[in-house]
Amino acid sequence: MGKKKPALICCCALLTVIVVLGVIFTALYFTLFRPRAPRVVATVVGTETSAFGVLPPVLNLTFHVAVTVDNPNYAAFRYGDVATVVRYHGAAVGLSVVPAGEIGARATETVVANVVVDAVKVVFTPYFPGEAIAGELPFVTDTKVDGKAVVLSTFKISASSEVVCNVEVYPLRNNATTTCTSSVHIQGQ
Repeated sequence: MGKKKPALICCCALLTVIVVLGVIFTALYFTLFRPRAPRVVATVVGTETSAFGVLPPVLNLTFHVAVTVDNPNYAAFRYGDVATVVRYHGAAVGLSVVPAGEIGARATETVVANVVVDAVKVVFTPYFPGEAIAGELPFVTDTKVDGKAVVLSTFKISASSEVVCNVEVYPLRNNATTTCTSSVHIQGQ
């Protein structure tokens, strides 16, 4: 019986240490290291019309889209290529891809994409003449960001965000109005 008592005390002490470490690790995970979804906001910060005309049909238009990503995690957020598509009545008329990158822990970064609109695809649609005469061209920008944050090389969170902006371009006044909606899809691992 004498040899079993020290072994039992050692096992109990080891079990206690494991339980205490488990409680500490769980508390740290839920308070400090829990992966959180990044906040992504995309806005059309400007439009640039360098040429516009109805007869003959001419349109040179560039959208400047700013994508701001706020990473609240205690680990870097790595994102893939940021693609911004401009659509005119559902047809893709412009595309810009910003290369993949990384945002540091608890940091915010803004990536700017300049999307040049393919004027031929816009001008030769049946919608362009009437809307050009009215002085209002409706576009939709669609920006997608996919990425992953890894905390303590163990906890991973994948997030994808899509920001859709309805942009009304007034080429005669050389300005635009924008309304954006954003959706974030999170997948913890």
